[in-house]
Amino acid sequence: MRFLLVGGIGYVGGRLAAHLKQQGHYVCVTTRRPVQQAPSWLKADDVAQVNPYDAATLKTSLSSIDVVIDLAAPDEVKSNQDPKEALKAGREATTTILQAVSECPHPPAVIYLSTFHVYGTNARGRVDETTIPAPIHPYAVGKYEGERVMQEFRQKKKMEGLCVRLSNAFGAPAGIDVPRWTLVFNDLCRQAVAQQKLVLKSAGKQRRNFISLSDAVRALEFLSLNRSSWPKDGIIHVGSIDHWSILEAANKVAECTKDLFGYLPSVIVPKDAPAEKGSEFEFSVERLRQLGFTWTSSWEEEIKATLTLCQAANRSISNHA
Repeated sequence: MRFLLVGGIGYVGGRLAAHLKQQGHYVCVTTRRPVQQAPSWLKADDVAQVNPYDAATLKTSLSSIDVVIDLAAPDEVKSNQDPKEALKAGREATTTILQAVSECPHPPAVIYLSTFHVYGTNARGRVDETTIPAPIHPYAVGKYEGERVMQEFRQKKKMEGLCVRLSNAFGAPAGIDVPRWTLVFNDLCRQAVAQQKLVLKSAGKQRRNFISLSDAVRALEFLSLNRSSWPKDGIIHVGSIDHWSILEAANKVAECTKDLFGYLPSVIVPKDAPAEKGSEFEFSVERLRQLGFTWTSSWEEEIKATLTLCQAANRSISNHA
């Protein structure tokens, strides 16, 4: 199968490109940066410099593509810093991408990568794909705007499209320079290597849904290969059957650190740590399960890979000090 990953040089995109290549698919990745600046760790058959707001540059990469996976959006940190850009990416960039796809002689299917954060204040109790979104954070608002664009194209252009609401993905990024070290597991792994202790930023008691990056990218491939089974409303959750608290996540990182490096970092909850905001909820993955997807990744392997990457980065810094 032939894939186009729009904005594919990132946390999910880097691992997704590597997985798809390993499975024998053709992979083209688009990026705003000059092609010569593509990172050495990127696994792709082709890299194209594309402005997601310019349909003309995108169209040249759409020839003979079977599935487009739209990953082009600022992350939650950048979205918080520049809410206008988050909204622009959600509405304008998604519109440009889908318009270019719809004008192809044989339009490919499109998967739009969204987030569970679109539920916002409605994230309580059992949350499934029929739960009404109520996004608050600029990142979530931008993603939901992208979903609305996708639904417009599905209804008016009869586009073969799917909105994937991803839960908390964790695991080693494809390269140390991928700026996603603020994510819970990644931050904990970085602390375990650099400080040999894990200091939580909250009481860490609320449970959340976590999925390994290995299973997340497998799920995206699985959905691409099973397009005839996509839900009629064009929405599906990609998460796992695992719900852990941040404290439980920290203890898992500590266990893996001991297995890998021989020392057990202490887990510290500051006395003045604030309680988590929002309600506790269950992120349902029943639709994905009913399609036949199975979870195979080991959380230990994913955490240890992240720890190993952190250690390599520390050694590199020490060698150049």
